[in-house]
Amino acid sequence: MKCLYNAKTVFSIAGALLLFCNTLFFAQEKSLSITQIDNSRLVSTQTIRLYLSIHGESFSPDTQNIIVEESDNGKDFKKVRLVEVTKNANQSEGISFFLLLDNSGSMWDDLEGKATSDPAMTRMNHAKRAIAAFSQSLGVHDRLALATFNTQYTIVQPMTSDAASIPLALEGVTRPAREEGYTELYGSIPTAITSFTEVVGRKALVILSDGEHLSHPDSRLDFTIKQGIDAAIREGVTCYVVNFGSSRDNTLPDLADASGGVVFNAASSQDLSDIYERIRSSILDEWAIRYIASMTAGDRRYVRVSSPSNKIPSGPARVYYSGGVLGTGMARPSWFHLFAILLPLAAWLALVFCKLERETTDAEIRLLYGASSGQTRAFTLTSAQTVIGGAASSDITIAGNPSLKDNAATVVFDKTRARYTIVAESGVTVNNKPVKNRVLEDGDVINMAGTVVVFDDRKKPVK
Repeated sequence: MKCLYNAKTVFSIAGALLLFCNTLFFAQEKSLSITQIDNSRLVSTQTIRLYLSIHGESFSPDTQNIIVEESDNGKDFKKVRLVEVTKNANQSEGISFFLLLDNSGSMWDDLEGKATSDPAMTRMNHAKRAIAAFSQSLGVHDRLALATFNTQYTIVQPMTSDAASIPLALEGVTRPAREEGYTELYGSIPTAITSFTEVVGRKALVILSDGEHLSHPDSRLDFTIKQGIDAAIREGVTCYVVNFGSSRDNTLPDLADASGGVVFNAASSQDLSDIYERIRSSILDEWAIRYIASMTAGDRRYVRVSSPSNKIPSGPARVYYSGGVLGTGMARPSWFHLFAILLPLAAWLALVFCKLERETTDAEIRLLYGASSGQTRAFTLTSAQTVIGGAASSDITIAGNPSLKDNAATVVFDKTRARYTIVAESGVTVNNKPVKNRVLEDGDVINMAGTVVVFDDRKKPVK
């Protein structure tokens, strides 16, 4: 029998069917799903903001027909008080997208996974076209960042509202060398999520990959999807997964489910364009709900939403971290909760006065966050040259970031002029601007492939 369809045609049809199934699922399922939990105002106002997606039902949520419940154990849920329900919040406030693009060796094969000498036929070219088109469709308040991953993690374009810069940045994405062609997926996800730390509002990480996680054989890093899931929950980032090939990582759906995202399958640049646009459209259709958080014990809260009046039951509960400040198990803050604020304030004032009374001698850098650390650590700069990197031989070794070079940057102290200069080859920014050689000023924020430190010039004159 003569075959009427070649492999490429069959693969395209399969991709189209999968995309159609995704669309059908969203169109028919009657549910409420929490896509993001924003706890940035928890300490200051005791409120949580939920982003809510409504499927298969046309109604306008309000404080009367929506019920939000919280639990500290995932079983015993109690109703909380709603404060505000907002429509089109993401349209007026904008969405921050971070596109994480697979740049492993297989992305330079054709759509059937075969080697090709024609650049236009590669999966990478299809991905670039889709991303460039997506960047041009963003709203005036939207923001976009782009990074690639293979053996290394590379920032291609930091978060920007200038959509015109994306196509130009994509031109810098080139075929990796053989040793750089692995798929360090699990380490790249938490690194990308750290880029959202200073971002407020709706945050979406879109991961495009054509295969499974594959570390370099000589890699000493041991990442799993668990680090990515934990980072997404802590930072309140929704992770969307786009499979662009027949080989797929079977742990990525866990990341999407835990963060409120969705998994898509694509077979062409048109599929990719449709998926990127569907993600943005679905986010624009969301509702924002603010409520008073419960004061139960523990640092984890489970949240679920339902609408009994519309016969929509609660969907899967989502999790956020409340931290220790509100984990008292009390219904209302008592007078002694003031100590949680007054004691740190007193300690800060003591440090300020001590600093004013005596001259400090050594500057330092403070590690704000990296791929596997949520703690703030300080490192004193005591030498004429201080090498910072991932190698054990560095003066300051920062572990846990697969993209951090062995010697990422060097801080040089000029004793005559009493100033510090940072020297780096590539992949280092100061205050979001790429640098190779720059005199540091107090408060400068240094980003080394997702590891962020702040320079504290304690040698500045003290009054």
